[in-house]
Amino acid sequence: MTGFDEKPSNSHMTGDEAGRHEPKSTLQALAVHSVWSRQFRGGENNRFYGLAFDYIAGKFGDPTTYSVLDAGCGSGTKSLELARRGYRVLAIDFSAAVLDLARHEASTLGFADQISFARGDLTDLQIPAASVHRAVCWGVLMHVPDVSSAVAELARIMAPGGLLIVSEGNKRSIQSIGLRWLKRLLRKERAEVIDTPAGIEFWEPTEAGRLMTRQADLRWLIAEFNRNGLDLIERRAGQFTEIYVLLPWRFLRRLVHGFNNLWFRLPRWAGPAYGNLLVLRKRTE
Repeated sequence: MTGFDEKPSNSHMTGDEAGRHEPKSTLQALAVHSVWSRQFRGGENNRFYGLAFDYIAGKFGDPTTYSVLDAGCGSGTKSLELARRGYRVLAIDFSAAVLDLARHEASTLGFADQISFARGDLTDLQIPAASVHRAVCWGVLMHVPDVSSAVAELARIMAPGGLLIVSEGNKRSIQSIGLRWLKRLLRKERAEVIDTPAGIEFWEPTEAGRLMTRQADLRWLIAEFNRNGLDLIERRAGQFTEIYVLLPWRFLRRLVHGFNNLWFRLPRWAGPAYGNLLVLRKRTE
């Protein structure tokens, strides 16, 4: 796989181009991934991931038929969920450090033969066109400044009839709207906020550099996938809210997780939920 480090260095870019490139450098460091692991991986989130990947396995079908691409695998949590359900997984990420961490975890848990790890850039995948029949891209596009290129690459590699499941944050969710207004009211916004057609970008400093997180305009994202040959066949809620990362008391976090799991299982209404799952199929025409 070709990593982003083989692209032109920031020294040959304009200031604006270098700024847009900066999140890739930030995401190579383990510091950001360590924070995400504490906030979103394991523990009280395990029940939700179990429900979500049971749903994904139901969409993907027999695990002996196709392997699955985990596009932007990070620490490997989603790859492990797929492997536990019998799928062979190709897990790619452009951070060599986090791939080493994910590879070690897979080996420790006995999935070394089931998950292959490789370095790759979502905007320039070294994967043959029309070769992937099943793919997951969970919480990755939100950190890619050039999201149109990433969408085009995912569409390019998907085989006709292939299924891609994307998980992204929803800028029109109750959480997103509520927190944006609260931060404005209290003047607590630390990030640089940029409204773009793809969604609202939050550029904030971390110890590893600036990090961009986008609350997606899902109408735009669905239309962009459609323009590249993937049709939406289902949209449903993921986690209703991620407010639990701000709560200091475990009993309140457990209440939020319980509500998230209930919403995922019963109403499933994506509109007010922060997490959204998009099930997309590559056209056969």
